[in-house]
Amino acid sequence: MGNADALAELSAIDDHMVKVAQRGQDAVEAYCAVPCNPGFFDVTIPGKNGVECFLEIRSERPDARIYFMTGYSADDLLKKAIDGGARGGFDKPMDLPSVLDAVEQVAQKSNAWPSEGSCRWRQ
Repeated sequence: MGNADALAELSAIDDHMVKVAQRGQDAVEAYCAVPCNPGFFDVTIPGKNGVECFLEIRSERPDARIYFMTGYSADDLLKKAIDGGARGGFDKPMDLPSVLDAVEQVAQKSNAWPSEGSCRWRQ
């Protein structure tokens, strides 16, 4: 089971709407059709990378609250996303309590940042 599927199963337990896309353009189309916050994008999703997807979504939906996950050194891409309004990035393997905290903060429409864990926050 991949990170996306594991995150989807975990989120569905708390009755959050979950969509999983395996390619960048599919993720953009799914998010824009029925937005869900927060969104979690892999920086290195096949096709369009996650940052390109985020920037396209953000141009249509400025209220999008997107986090990134990466198992690679992608600091330049992550910085571009954060500068564009992304909430932050999680290193893989993700710290599940921090991810759940991020989901809860967005569900409560809070502007607070989740507690510290393996998430790299915007500056």
